[in-house]
Amino acid sequence: MKKFTIVIERNKDGYWGQIQEYPEVFCYGTSLDEIKSDAEKGLMLYSEEMGDTKMEKPRFELLIDLQEFFKINDFINITKLAKRTGMNTSLLRQYAKGLKFPSVEQVGRIEKTIREIGAELLNTHLLNKPIKIG
Repeated sequence: MKKFTIVIERNKDGYWGQIQEYPEVFCYGTSLDEIKSDAEKGLMLYSEEMGDTKMEKPRFELLIDLQEFFKINDFINITKLAKRTGMNTSLLRQYAKGLKFPSVEQVGRIEKTIREIGAELLNTHLLNKPIKIG
């Protein structure tokens, strides 16, 4: 499965994106799931037009600015994320609101922490009741 990057922007009507590897292919949706679905359709149509009828189902990675990330994922506790990242809480809030813009290094630190949390969540399984030990 080939991976493509969708550069995401938001406007008042939803999201629009451009496939980084194929700048001629644009997509739109009111949610991130919709934009991925539209990107897949657009990429398949583009491939057919270019004579590639054997393109496998694509996988997508989303590229989105930090402020929009926090709007979409408003359930993230910025105070706890800042503490876990080793950042000043006030500064991270300013990044999230678009009042200040982080350096590439700062974005890397934030993204690393978010990926670590994601990996922990992927490796967590829930039980329907407490375990009695002993």
